[in-house]
Amino acid sequence: MAPLPLFYSSITVLDRNTHREARLTPAVKTYAFAARAHVLPALLAEFAPGGRDMPILFLEEPGGVSPLFMVGMRSGEGCFVDADGRWLGFHPPAYLRRYPFIGGDVSAEQQVVCVDGGFAGLGEVEGERLFDEEGEPTEVLKNIIAFVSEYGDAANATAAFTAALKELELFQTINVEIRAPDGTSSNFSGFSVVSAERLDALSDEAWLELKRKGYLLPIHAHLISLANFARLGELARPRA
Repeated sequence: MAPLPLFYSSITVLDRNTHREARLTPAVKTYAFAARAHVLPALLAEFAPGGRDMPILFLEEPGGVSPLFMVGMRSGEGCFVDADGRWLGFHPPAYLRRYPFIGGDVSAEQQVVCVDGGFAGLGEVEGERLFDEEGEPTEVLKNIIAFVSEYGDAANATAAFTAALKELELFQTINVEIRAPDGTSSNFSGFSVVSAERLDALSDEAWLELKRKGYLLPIHAHLISLANFARLGELARPRA
């Protein structure tokens, strides 16, 4: 059985009968659930805004290459969510804004919207209704459905981007060391970045193909974002 996505404890298809009285409480607006995450999934479309204060790295796995925002100096400790669950950076990642919802496939032609069954902000007393009295989606749910669909399209575009870079052998593995002002440091291995040297060595044909696909801007946003490791050290909580 495949592991559940980050933050999800169970996944249930959103159903007009089962969830007819369901309401989304204001708790859905908080990011407290992500406070202990030190990496978060990133979408290609987010590289420019997210890279302003978060380093963008890649994780190469058998199933493909996943881009990630690094948001903490230490494993299990994030820097961008405050005690009230508010996002402290410029750009809260779409992965967080989509939670507790997620897309699911019934078949190649039919997709559904699912919800984390363990999400405490889904009840039947307070908040915005997801279905009206006739069982039709409310405006709140219509917006959720649209966002989940857009996220799915953006994830597909991201997978195509990383596959193209992988085919061109542009990734190189690195060791990351992050130092805090108090002198403590953390080290991470297993992540990859785009090699600027390999990028410069591409043939004119390959370079123009990257330009044609709109990949040059996010590549450069990624490379510039790597200067943000120092910011993670500055934001990290001092060790007792």
